[in-house]
Amino acid sequence: MTKASKKPPVTNTPDTFELVASTMKEFREGMESFDEVGVRIAVKTRFIMRVVFTTLTLSSIYLVYMIMQMTDNMNAMTAHMEDMYINFGTMSQDMDEIARMVDSMGKNISGIPVIAESMYQMNGDVGLMTGSVYEINKSITAMDNDMVSINTSMQEMTGRLSNMNYSVHSMSYDVNEMSLPMNSGPMSGFWPK
Repeated sequence: MTKASKKPPVTNTPDTFELVASTMKEFREGMESFDEVGVRIAVKTRFIMRVVFTTLTLSSIYLVYMIMQMTDNMNAMTAHMEDMYINFGTMSQDMDEIARMVDSMGKNISGIPVIAESMYQMNGDVGLMTGSVYEINKSITAMDNDMVSINTSMQEMTGRLSNMNYSVHSMSYDVNEMSLPMNSGPMSGFWPK
């Protein structure tokens, strides 16, 4: 080996140790920061997973509840469908009964023209009765007028009778006056009083 080809041995100087130490320190600080970031990410990921699992659990419970409600509603709907089927059967029977009634009405309606003719005749009879009642009303009015005349005549007769009664009393008084001289003379006890 030649002297030129020989390299001097590397000596460990304090600068080299400091450089390695500072590099290792930077590496350690970088790893610690990565570790802190990793811990934060793990905490956030754990929180997100808890929220997601809680949401899925609540959604599953709600879905089970909704399925139970739907089952109850389907049972009620089936019961209503059965009731509807029974009601349709009853309605069909009622429709048959109505059809029979309509046929019966058609037979009964055939007598309506006769009833209409009778009603027309009754209307004429009622018109005649109305005329008769009008005439009766006129006769009653005439009778009322006659009764007023009779009442007036009766009042006049009462007045005349009252006058006649007064005249008879006056005549009786006059007869008594005329008979006084006969009762006071020599024949005073002969004539009855």
